[in-house]
Amino acid sequence: MFADAVATLTASIFPIFYAYERDDGPILSVSGTGFFVDDSGLFLTGDHVMNRTPADAEYYYFGNLPDELLHAPLEIEYVASDAGRDLFLGRVGRENLRGAELSRAVVRPGESVCLCGYPMAEVSVNASGAFVANVRRYWQPTFVIDSTQAVVGDRVYEGYLVGDPCFSGMSGGPVFDVEGKVRGMAGATVTRTEPQLGADPSIVKNGIVLSVDHILEFIASQAHPQTPR
Repeated sequence: MFADAVATLTASIFPIFYAYERDDGPILSVSGTGFFVDDSGLFLTGDHVMNRTPADAEYYYFGNLPDELLHAPLEIEYVASDAGRDLFLGRVGRENLRGAELSRAVVRPGESVCLCGYPMAEVSVNASGAFVANVRRYWQPTFVIDSTQAVVGDRVYEGYLVGDPCFSGMSGGPVFDVEGKVRGMAGATVTRTEPQLGADPSIVKNGIVLSVDHILEFIASQAHPQTPR
C-alpha cells in the first residue's frame, strides 16, 4: 500500500547524528529523524531531538543513509525553534535536496498513515578509531485514532494519535499518507495502563503526531533565520 509513498519520501528523510567528547573517547549516536521541507536544505525535526545531553553536543548530517554516506559530514545550522510545541527548523548546507510535500488535507479517524525514521541505530568505534554504524530506515504503517492535545513534560502536542508507538529515533520524522504527502510529524509516544478485571493491566502505547497546520504556521513565521540560542 505504501510502496510508492516510501519511494517518494526516501530521499527527503535523514538521521540526525549528535557527537560529544567523553573521558573515554568520542561518542556518536543518532538522536532522531529530520525531513527536508524544501530543496535548499531547510528541514524540520523535533526540538527535543536537537537538545540531547550534554549541552555542548554538536549535530551533523551524514547524508541520505543508508543509500549515501558523506565522508565529510555537514554541521547542522540552527534556523528557529519552538520548544513548547517541540518544533525545530534547521538547515543543511547542501544543494539539490528533495523537499517533502506537506498536505493540509483533514486527517480523519481510521485513515491509513505511515510513521518513519531511524530507531535502534547502532554506532560504535572500531580498533582503528573509525566510526562503524548500522543505521536503517524503518517504515511503520498505522492508522489515525483521533485528534488530541497531549502534554508530555513541558511540551504541548496538538495533532492526533495513531495506533502504533513512535519509537526512540523516529521522533521528528514525517508521517505521510499513501500518496507520499506529509500529514504531520512524529512527536512522542503516550503510554496508558488499563486495568483488567481478574487479569494483568493492559499497556497501550500510541504515537502522537503534530498536525501539519502547526508545522506550516511555524515555518511561515520563520521566513528569516534567527540568532542561535
